[in-house]
Parts: sequence; structure tokens; C-alpha cells
Amino acid sequence: MVKYIFELKVEENQKPCQYALDLKLNQENSPESIFTEEIKTSLKNSLEKQSSCKINGGHLNQIIKTWSQEIKQGFRTTQMTLNLPLAILENLNQLQEKGYQDKPELIEPPWSEIEPTEGILPPLTLIPE
Repeated sequence: MVKYIFELKVEENQKPCQYALDLKLNQENSPESIFTEEIKTSLKNSLEKQSSCKINGGHLNQIIKTWSQEIKQGFRTTQMTLNLPLAILENLNQLQEKGYQDKPELIEPPWSEIEPTEGILPPLTLIPE
């Protein structure tokens, strides 16, 4: 069995994320057959966890297509750089919070304690007790 490594570098992240597969000789010749739904899900979850980024179906297909081509050509390590959105930002877009909808209680000023101190349109001040 031969070990093949995929390295994903996210533009905002310094450290590359890795995923490895051990392939037999017949799998090396047709790598598309090894990418079952289980492997795709495992690859996606692993890379999302390591990078803290959201990988959509298009990115996953691009990763698999590139990796398959390089496995066919005999490269043991495949490197790819993608600009992926952070997972936390992706989750914020789905937030359905409506906020606090109750109106605050109004506080009436003490009108009986306020009187003018000068002139026609005087400044208002509170009467000391």
C-alpha cells in the first residue's frame, strides 16, 4: 500500500491541513473509484475541522478532481490553496435571532420639580430639595 497525502492551504491560515489515503496498486490507476460518499464525507469533515473553514460541494469536487488527477500521474503529495469562508461566518448568515422585541419602559421626568431659572426660554434645572 502506498500513502497519498492531500494538503489544503487556506489563504487566511498559515498551517496546511492534511488528509492521507493508503491505496493499493489497482486503486492508484483509477482513483475516482475510491472516493465513495463515506470517504468524501470523511475528507470534508477532517479538512473543515483542521482549517475551521466551510467547504461546500463545489470546493470538495475541485479537491477530489485535482487529487485524482495527481494520483494518476504518480504524485504522492497534492497541494492546493483555496480561499474558503470561515465556518463561524457561514453560521452567522443562518442566524434567525429576532432580538429583544419588547419596548423599554418609559421613565417620566419629575415635571413638578423642574422650573425655569432665567429669561424667556430659560434652561431647565431641577429644584434642590
